[in-house]
Amino acid sequence: MKDSFAQRLQAIVTSRRVLTRALAILFVLLLLIAGSTSAWLYWEARASLAQLDGTLRVAGLAAPVEVRRDAHGIPHIRAQSAEDLFFAQGYISAQDRLWQMDVSRRLATGELSEIFGKRTLRLDIENRTLGLRQIAERAAKELDEDSWRIFSAFARGVNAFIKSHDKRLPIEFTLLRYRARPWRETDSIGVALNMAKTLNTTWHDDLRRGRVCAQIAPELCADLYPDRSALDRPVAQSLPLTPAETRRAQVGLVPEPPAHDPLLKALVFLPSGTSAGVGSNNWVLSGAHTQSGKPLLANDPHLGHSVPSVWYMVHLQTPGINVTGVSLPGLPAVIIGHNQHIAWGVTNTGPDVQDLYLERFDPRDPKKYLHQGAWVEAEVRDEVIKIRGNADHHLEVRSTRHGPIVSHHGQRHLALQWIPHLPRSFSFPFGKIDQAGNWQEFVAALRSFGYPMQNFVYADVDGNIGYYAAGGVPIRKRGDGTIPVDGSINDYDWTGYIPFDDLPHSLNPASGLIATANGRVVPDGYPYLITREWDAPYRTARIYQLLQAGSRFAVADMLRIQSDTYALYDHWLAQQVVAAARNRTPQSAEARYALSLLTEWDGEAQADSAAPLICRVTHEALLARLLKPKLGGDLASYSSPMSFVFVQNVVKNHWTRWLPPGDDDFNVTLVKSLEAGVRRIPEIVGSTDPAAWRWGDTIPLTFHHPLGGLPLLGRLLNVGPFPQAGNGITVKQTTPSNGPSMRMVVDLADLDNSVQNITLGQSGQILSPYYRDQFEAWYEGKSFPMLFSDSAIEKGTRHRLVLEPGG
Repeated sequence: MKDSFAQRLQAIVTSRRVLTRALAILFVLLLLIAGSTSAWLYWEARASLAQLDGTLRVAGLAAPVEVRRDAHGIPHIRAQSAEDLFFAQGYISAQDRLWQMDVSRRLATGELSEIFGKRTLRLDIENRTLGLRQIAERAAKELDEDSWRIFSAFARGVNAFIKSHDKRLPIEFTLLRYRARPWRETDSIGVALNMAKTLNTTWHDDLRRGRVCAQIAPELCADLYPDRSALDRPVAQSLPLTPAETRRAQVGLVPEPPAHDPLLKALVFLPSGTSAGVGSNNWVLSGAHTQSGKPLLANDPHLGHSVPSVWYMVHLQTPGINVTGVSLPGLPAVIIGHNQHIAWGVTNTGPDVQDLYLERFDPRDPKKYLHQGAWVEAEVRDEVIKIRGNADHHLEVRSTRHGPIVSHHGQRHLALQWIPHLPRSFSFPFGKIDQAGNWQEFVAALRSFGYPMQNFVYADVDGNIGYYAAGGVPIRKRGDGTIPVDGSINDYDWTGYIPFDDLPHSLNPASGLIATANGRVVPDGYPYLITREWDAPYRTARIYQLLQAGSRFAVADMLRIQSDTYALYDHWLAQQVVAAARNRTPQSAEARYALSLLTEWDGEAQADSAAPLICRVTHEALLARLLKPKLGGDLASYSSPMSFVFVQNVVKNHWTRWLPPGDDDFNVTLVKSLEAGVRRIPEIVGSTDPAAWRWGDTIPLTFHHPLGGLPLLGRLLNVGPFPQAGNGITVKQTTPSNGPSMRMVVDLADLDNSVQNITLGQSGQILSPYYRDQFEAWYEGKSFPMLFSDSAIEKGTRHRLVLEPGG
């Protein structure tokens, strides 16, 4: 019996030893596999890094091109001809950002699912429906000769890089197991279309607005969607125009094609908004307000955060061109920046350039729709979307005379009319802007610009400052484009565009100040409709407040203003709540504690402050309290950048038509909103401890790489999270997903004194020293010298590469 027990015990011990040894061996094998995989990935990532020094022989160049990079990897490209210059820009852009460029063109053409699988199918369906590929192909044929040469040279440069580095592409190509196909001119246009869609997509807003306004009286609808505020600072000069309906519409954006181009000559122009969460600031000061006596120009576009950064910094030099600033990866030239004569910056104007039309299709023949009492043939095309690991998705796209059907529910079919769908609506003015020497040449370059409409601020070395809102804005027979209209009749058709000379503009205003931040730019009485929904006015008002409070400004002052976090609306709301509580004391201890914090708050939306969080939850509760009696459970349909102005109007003007039932006055409404908002805070911060009420932690900043969601790769590729100061309507506009994508300040007295930086870094490759070397400065509101003169570039050069013809 004892021997049997001992034998069993020995067997157990032996088996445990075997199991332990097996587990140890397995663990070692796993370590070896992980180590070898990591080593392989490291080698692959290292092998794809850009060559920064020495000489490269590149097929396609006519003469050598010198590329000097400074301490942040910014390329200063010097060529002997424009064609070699833009060829080299394509090559160097691909060195640092090829995978980003490839994803961008796939986004436009609706081919993301081919590499990402089903997760991107919705985006592919949307862009296939909008027909971005077809728009790009048509636009490429319509480019003027100079622009075509720029796009063609850029594409050849990208392809020279792809061909010579086919086995050493960025690590993302390896991880996703696919190769880069050749770059085409249409791919660059697709990059531009992505930005146009980001900045001028309003049709979703039109749907929501139509739904809301169908439930309430017209007076209440007008309250909910204000198109102006007492804080507006229109910058455009007044126009001595006759009423809009008597003005001549400008039919077409591009000037009449030259007689020697029969293809463009034969094209007939057929007469026929802003997205929430993106915005920008720009301003320019005349020398009367600066230390140097020459203008200062500042710009910080606000866009969605991404890895790599949205922008790519570059300096381009050849006889006749000397320009520096930022480009969009995949698009040639400099989009925002300065040359030796002028500087310019942009913000989104936010015009309503998308209209929805209710179309009736024949129940017996769904390919015919009703127009003026007759059934006419719709344009129908079949799109095949390849999906990695799945069967192809077949999509039928129907288009009426207004555009593609973008939404259909039963017999309700909505067609979208959008400026890019129209012939000859795309042009590329930046080749000419980059070379402009004065205001007249700058404006001439903008004349043909179609989309997306932008607020261009301008300054030059001669001391002039100016502003032009350039881009196409439709003129409608009837209506304002804010809600879907009947498409079966011609009553709501577009008749042309606002004439270029009548677009908002200004030159050397008496104030010496011009600033825009997506708010209303036109004065009262402007005879054309640009939009019914400008962005909230608080950033614009705050910029003017800071500029008018000082004098003798320098570059450092502009950076401080770009980083300003004073919350104009939130501070007003805090003061209203504090005043209301004098008449009605909050019931809960938490609300009384919150009230004490609001009483002492200075209005700065600092990351470690509780007051901005209290204001935000109070605003949300207040908005819901005002809307629920009118909209019931459909509160989510209401979305407007001017919702803050709506709340201000209600409270300041005591609009009792919005007073919630049961509230004696708005003091009660404000205090109850404070109490309701504060009850939500523990859930938001994940703690019942008031010490956790830190605003910056509730809007954490993370830059997400498209592959950052894969196991282990997130820690390597993503950047963040970090707490943030500011909010969505402070000058430093911050949300978890959007914010300043670039900061630039140009000193027209000394261009080498200018500064610029992007969010992360020049390179999109994880092992590059320039992957995220700019982040800390960007996060802290600092910047770097924008090297321009030959002496400054020579002094700042860290790498020197010569591209030689051949290969």
